[in-house]
Amino acid sequence: MSKRKKTRLKNGTRVRAKNYVSTAPMPWNGDHGTGTAAATADTVIVAMDGPNRMAQRRRVCAIDSLTSLTMRQMQAAKAIRDAYGRVDMLSSGGELKEQVDNTPKPDATIAAQVDAQSNLIRCTRRILRADRVIVDHVCQYNRPITLLGRMGYVRAMARFVAAMDRVADGLGY
Repeated sequence: MSKRKKTRLKNGTRVRAKNYVSTAPMPWNGDHGTGTAAATADTVIVAMDGPNRMAQRRRVCAIDSLTSLTMRQMQAAKAIRDAYGRVDMLSSGGELKEQVDNTPKPDATIAAQVDAQSNLIRCTRRILRADRVIVDHVCQYNRPITLLGRMGYVRAMARFVAAMDRVADGLGY
């Protein structure tokens, strides 16, 4: 005997039930943050190893997306990015606020801030004033170079590469 498919009533008439198979990808498991526009800006969800479909949200670095840079240009851009980050962190007091000492010495605070500023100046010394906007756009603000408005992508990229060559020469890469 053959099996009969179950039927259901729809508006008084018998309708054969359909078997739907979803082809949509399964959602990733894990905590990915709030999902707001600010939390998901410049991020991507990356799968982790394992059978449980776990993934994590990672911030995308604009420097890593520039595939036409050589190794020394990439090192120079990351040195500038790290120097900007160090200055920003120390100006907000990040690392200095975490000290356990209840009587911080102001000389140590000032020395750390001066070291960070002098490192930033050493890294950005060779950048021309005309190229400073492009370098700040990519290295400090972590924005893609394609978002530079009036300047075309090819021209902006050529100026950024030339600036990173000068910085790499100055840093000894």
